[in-house]
Amino acid sequence: MSHTVFIAIQGHDRLVEVDLSDNASIEIVHASVKAAGIEIDEEFILFHDEDDDPIEWPDHKRPHHIKHGAKLHLAKCRKVDVTIHYLEKSAKHSFAPGARVRRVKAWAVDHFRLAERDAAEHVLQTCGSTDRPPTDTPLHKLVKHGHCELCFDLVPDIRVEG
Repeated sequence: MSHTVFIAIQGHDRLVEVDLSDNASIEIVHASVKAAGIEIDEEFILFHDEDDDPIEWPDHKRPHHIKHGAKLHLAKCRKVDVTIHYLEKSAKHSFAPGARVRRVKAWAVDHFRLAERDAAEHVLQTCGSTDRPPTDTPLHKLVKHGHCELCFDLVPDIRVEG
């Protein structure tokens, strides 16, 4: 039986669609990504969706939790170190490379103890810019080449009421 999975690769914008049989090996994943024209090396680590730990891949047997339609991430970062600034406070926390911006915001809201209403009116903005990445963006899409850290400001989302 075969399962189609989608692989996001750190440093690339597109997803690679791969069919994995029950007896697929990690080499099949790497070969499929390379066949799609994306160069990777042995430093890339495979993660399942937002899982904190990399996928343990036994010899030639697809891990049972990789189901049809799963989203996998190939990243060079084992963890992404995130700094978040809110008012005069700062906090740091590490996330998996597949963790999405919404998970970082949820952590920040909890850490800084924002009221539900305040939390709803704030967004994460990349430090030193006006870029507010969509909440479903995986962190590995935002890190700069060769780095495994990010910085966000938790800022009010300005709404115009008319």
